[in-house]
Amino acid sequence: MTDPSGAMDAMELPRRVAARLNLLFEAVRPAALQRPWTSEEAAERAGVDLGYVEALRAGTLPPPEVDPPIDQGQREKLFAQRLDCLFRTRLSPRTGKRVTQTEVAQALQTNKQHVGNLRNGKNNPSIVLAQKYADFFEVDVGYFCADPLSAVAACFGHAKEFLVLADDDPYVVRATADLRLLRAMADRRVRKVVGRLVDRYEASAGDPAGEPGADPGADPDADPAGSGSPPPGPRG
Repeated sequence: MTDPSGAMDAMELPRRVAARLNLLFEAVRPAALQRPWTSEEAAERAGVDLGYVEALRAGTLPPPEVDPPIDQGQREKLFAQRLDCLFRTRLSPRTGKRVTQTEVAQALQTNKQHVGNLRNGKNNPSIVLAQKYADFFEVDVGYFCADPLSAVAACFGHAKEFLVLADDDPYVVRATADLRLLRAMADRRVRKVVGRLVDRYEASAGDPAGEPGADPGADPDADPAGSGSPPPGPRG
């Protein structure tokens, strides 16, 4: 028989990662979105499979698959995968549309075909070239070879250690407190906005004229603003 306590201990890492990753999703709101990321958006930005992110958040991955090792063959493919992810998710500051291979080629003083070969995994870049791509897309050069869990954590501005270290680790304690504060502040802002909308709705619903924004104390015979017409006088 399987020891229940042993089974619980074995799943401690997936549960820990799930709790902290979900806290990151709740607390961190990218400025461009003004809302939390979805699992799909985080997966695209990290250059990992959506199923991996969803399983991390659910805490259902076996411990060895939470932070899987990467062999040299996989690492060589990562650059192409992550570069393609950047092309699919980043917008050009010049056009406001997705970055094109032509635009990158011009910026890096190379040709479009070479950019395409790197993106398709036909060529592998040198360290110097990888740094140029990192500078262009404003990411750390380690993004191109980071393991999946590190890439996911980096989306939220944290290192992988935040997800895996013990609860009493000083880094985890500080980061958790900061994230809970951010989440509370975001929740208060949302409640404030919703409260204002409810107040406006209730005010319009209580309007005796039945028209939103109408002044209940206004004289019904008063001249509407800007009409220029006097109120009707007594009939002769």
